[in-house]
Amino acid sequence: MGRVAKLVTFDEERDADILAWLDNQPNQSAAMRAAVRAYIRLNNGAGREETVREAVEAVLPDLRETVMAAVREALANYRIPVVPEYAGEEDPELAAILDAQLGEFFEE
Repeated sequence: MGRVAKLVTFDEERDADILAWLDNQPNQSAAMRAAVRAYIRLNNGAGREETVREAVEAVLPDLRETVMAAVREALANYRIPVVPEYAGEEDPELAAILDAQLGEFFEE
């Protein structure tokens, strides 16, 4: 079987949400195929949970890179403000709470 190309036309205003979503997809063709298949399954009686699970499994291999790219973009121009050095003593109770929270956050 060969490939078939289809032309899809979008309205810039009415379909702005679709265009924005497509622009953020690493593989726009695959994303469109997955979206159309999910729509077909939902309209043919497939359960919403099953359809969502299949859609998530389809994009899961690219999820890490997608999230990392979004984080890099969000932090690209962020500058940490310089704060004068704190001359006081560290509160051991607050330090322990912060260490525990950071430990949970960064555990893999």
